[in-house]
Amino acid sequence: MPGYPLVVDDPREYPPGFDGRVFVWDLDKTYLATGFSSLPGLARIPIELAVDKRAIPGMAPLLRGLRRGPGPGFACAPLYFVSASPPQLKGVVARKMQLDGVEADGLIFKDWVGALRGLRPGRLREQVGFKVCALLTGRLRRPLSREVLFGDDVEADALAYSLYAALLAAPDDRGAADRALAAAGVRVDDRRAAVELLQRLQPPLGRVERVFIHLERRSPPEAFAALAPLVVPVEGAAQLGPLLFHLGLIDAGAARAALDEVRVALGDAEVRARLARLVGRGLVPGALVTALT
Repeated sequence: MPGYPLVVDDPREYPPGFDGRVFVWDLDKTYLATGFSSLPGLARIPIELAVDKRAIPGMAPLLRGLRRGPGPGFACAPLYFVSASPPQLKGVVARKMQLDGVEADGLIFKDWVGALRGLRPGRLREQVGFKVCALLTGRLRRPLSREVLFGDDVEADALAYSLYAALLAAPDDRGAADRALAAAGVRVDDRRAAVELLQRLQPPLGRVERVFIHLERRSPPEAFAALAPLVVPVEGAAQLGPLLFHLGLIDAGAARAALDEVRVALGDAEVRARLARLVGRGLVPGALVTALT
């Protein structure tokens, strides 16, 4: 049974029993402002250069901060990306990360050629089955790790990541896994690929600690209430930075650098409004925001 068409670049080695924290970011619409959600944008992706790629304001400082860690030394925290773009963009993405000073341990791309060869052009835009299979593939090398996942509200990432977290909690129940995937609209061959990956994982397994969803489409945060507390929606880096600092995942300098980028892009009034809404939702204390700003 063929698996999901993925191209995996994951050279980092881990010691047996590694149970540390790993950060996994969606590349498109979470770090980079990729235009795949329209057909013209989808067609333009393979021919874009690194200088054409635009980082979402504030996200690059947060990626650098997560990699560095909150302490005085350089933590070199494990950092991975998952992208629905084709693997032919690996060089372009690597160059863009270099320009932004972002280091990554690996990437997983969707294999467009493999999808077309398998007569499944719909896979170019399907995301839930792809994300689940990509995350399970990464989990094979780090079965005990604790993951923090980052996505957006364009690709149904909240659904895919929550489903993935639920599968890890009950990896031996193959029937329940298939039913959950089917309920999420995943096609039968993609469900088989995901279940086969899940069966290769031997308990005990690590877990998903938190899922952050960048509200690219400005979805109301309450739309994700059913997935709380695992899923936390955020209005870009202006909210994500203070939240990551509050959770002890980055230092104050990274959070401030992210706020500065957003302030340049959107203006001081918008930053203040987003911070006020973050405090109003009870996610960070007002005193922390005051200290950062």
